[in-house]
Amino acid sequence: MLIVNNEHRIAAGIKSLSKRCSYCRKPLKEYPLIMNDDAGLAVFHAACAAALAIDIQVDLYTFFRPPAPYHQFFVLTTQEARRSDEQGGAHAVQIHQGDQGSSLEASVHR
Repeated sequence: MLIVNNEHRIAAGIKSLSKRCSYCRKPLKEYPLIMNDDAGLAVFHAACAAALAIDIQVDLYTFFRPPAPYHQFFVLTTQEARRSDEQGGAHAVQIHQGDQGSSLEASVHR
């Protein structure tokens, strides 16, 4: 939820700007703020929310495509592929063997 003024802040259940950012732990002194949609009340500076999103994307990329010498633990496949024993099925993303660099290139098969 984007919070841009006192009315939004109060409607979101945040009593004051003295609450601390859930990412950097600094006080929430000014707007805009971002509040998560989970049950827990986590409020972030907009820049901290963006940094957290990037951290999560990097972690996911590293998890699904670990750097050498580590090996990939999981391969995502469609249910269609499981039925036909064909890795990836009709809509899979296949990583080329030569593409072991840091780029996010992949080819989509249809």
